[in-house]
Amino acid sequence: MKNIKFILPALLALFVAASCSSQKTAATTAVEKTETFKVLGNCGMCQKTIQGAALKAGAKTAAWDMDAHTLTVSFDSGKTSVEKIQEAVAKSGYDTPKHKATEAAYNNLPGCCQFDRSESLEQ
Repeated sequence: MKNIKFILPALLALFVAASCSSQKTAATTAVEKTETFKVLGNCGMCQKTIQGAALKAGAKTAAWDMDAHTLTVSFDSGKTSVEKIQEAVAKSGYDTPKHKATEAAYNNLPGCCQFDRSESLEQ
């Protein structure tokens, strides 16, 4: 009985220490990144849709520059990636360097948001 009184608290302490250690490791491996890539669009409605799609995909911040046609996002690399963000933007109807919007998504955009798709997406 004496042994159980000592073993149980020791096991509990070991379990708590191991749990804290694994959480600390996971937190330190995630890195906040900032990426900028081209996204074609025309107007303020485009800006709202593009930024909204990026934020829903896990970006912490998203700023679309209407004149430069670039989207700058910051994100936690442990939670999302630039690939996932670009995919979400494309699903909302806007072409990105890695993902082209489907015809259906593009055609679903309001008329003022239907940009010239022949423009190059290279930075």
